[in-house]
Amino acid sequence: MAPLRVLAIAALFTSLASSATRAEAPPATETNEPGASAELKTNLRVEPDIWTVLRAQYQVPTHAVPLPPVTGLRSTPARLTLREAVLTAIRNNPGVIAASLTPVAEESGILGAQAQFDPLFSVDAGWSRSVEPQGTALAGARTLTQINSNWDVSLAKGLRSGGQLSLAWRNRRFNTDSVFFDLAPQFKPALEATLNQPLLRGFGLYFTSLRIHLAEHATAAAVERYKAAVADFILRLVADYWAVVGLEERLSVLKGSLELAEKTVRDNRTRVQVGVLPPVAVLESEAEAARRKEDVIKATNDLEQAKRRLRQEVYLPSDEGYFPQAVAPVDRPTSEEIEIAVDEAIRLALERRPEVRAARLDIESGQLNVALNENQLLPRVDVFGSVGLNSLSGTATDRNPFLPTDGDTPETPFQGGYSDALNSLVDGRFYSYALGAKIEIPIGNAAARSAAERARVEHQQAYDRFRQVVSDVSLEVGQAAGDVATDLERIETTRIARELSEENLRNQTKRYEVGMVTTTDLLKFQNDLAAARVAEIQALIAYNISRTKLERAEGTLLSRFDVEVAARRQTRTPWWARF
Repeated sequence: MAPLRVLAIAALFTSLASSATRAEAPPATETNEPGASAELKTNLRVEPDIWTVLRAQYQVPTHAVPLPPVTGLRSTPARLTLREAVLTAIRNNPGVIAASLTPVAEESGILGAQAQFDPLFSVDAGWSRSVEPQGTALAGARTLTQINSNWDVSLAKGLRSGGQLSLAWRNRRFNTDSVFFDLAPQFKPALEATLNQPLLRGFGLYFTSLRIHLAEHATAAAVERYKAAVADFILRLVADYWAVVGLEERLSVLKGSLELAEKTVRDNRTRVQVGVLPPVAVLESEAEAARRKEDVIKATNDLEQAKRRLRQEVYLPSDEGYFPQAVAPVDRPTSEEIEIAVDEAIRLALERRPEVRAARLDIESGQLNVALNENQLLPRVDVFGSVGLNSLSGTATDRNPFLPTDGDTPETPFQGGYSDALNSLVDGRFYSYALGAKIEIPIGNAAARSAAERARVEHQQAYDRFRQVVSDVSLEVGQAAGDVATDLERIETTRIARELSEENLRNQTKRYEVGMVTTTDLLKFQNDLAAARVAEIQALIAYNISRTKLERAEGTLLSRFDVEVAARRQTRTPWWARF
């Protein structure tokens, strides 16, 4: 029964330990956090109970992912502002959700690095019986029967100092029918503590926590890279949002130009009928109307394709589940002027850009990795020691032929049951201890030297990449600031060009009506006006996209939409990993 009690205690200990770890998880809060919900992340961290795992061992995972039914999309698009589109997309877009789980996966590495300090509780129980013929009388019996059993309990743990500590409680029960044993059965319990402590390689509180720090830095860097990915996604979404707006305006201009061409066709037919114009004028205007109709058809398709891209990025949930609802932009582009101080913008970018923070974390990780690998260049010098208590008890027999034959059971100081053996164990009369040292010096140590050299090279690469990131950020800010200034000037010049084109068309229309210009001239001025209107729209859209690119370059794009990416969770250190 003793082994069963030990197993029950072990199960209880494991349950309490895992419960304590789960209890430290922070509560979920509602924020504009992109990607997977806090509830989903929490569920992914929850460990299944032992019975679920046991049942799964007898089941083959055969869950097939069905293809979704194609039932069509909603015909009525949802009207969303730019802010609504961004906040909807960061919560529902599957790509953003999948990317948000990368830091969660990296965070599991912290727990894995802490495993070096996890205690290992083990129970070993066994029973054996053997009946063997003996070829010598020295065995004490012609047929020797032995019945052995054991149950051992041990606890091993890695220490913060780099050492390994183990505690063991061993129990042996031995029984035989050999006449040469005074005690049968025999009980031999023993307690033993063993410590192995490195003095050079693998020694020290700092060294043993290096892998944990590396995992923490990897998680923090993954969070920063995810922030950068979210910012890139928002920039792309904003550009596609304004692209839809611009294509809607462009289509409206082209339709207006087509209406002018069709009106010109009707007017020319009337003029041909009254003999004012030759028949070729009708053909000329009809050809231009057909060309403009082609432009409308192409622009309509361009707009539909842009709407599809925007719908897929926003991913507004619909009744179809896998197929998002269509989206119609509500906001109009602005031409509000902004002040730009390039030097201040670069300083702000270096402070806020997640790519810069990720590159700095990579340098720090490189430093830790160099320290970890250079430690392996040291020779191994370990000291070890053990101390233990042992005991013996059993039932005395009178079968030994060398004992007096007076018919009485021989006296022995170790006679007794298992409880007597335990009492003898704790009184300290029977003990053992050992001390020693182990020195290991690899000749050449090529593997450690190679790993250390690689770590130093990778650290230097991380530093050079950091310099490159800083340079790229400053370049990006400068280019974005230049594009904003240029596009703002384009808005003014294209506005003037559009107003002049409108005035020219009005004048030329009046001259056309009195026969002073040809149909070709009128159609040319109509095309010039359409091109000027499209250019003004494109300049306005480009300016709004450039402003967003500047915010992305400065590292302020996420804060503009109040998007908050959760930082790496505080490392939860169990009590047993603190020593």
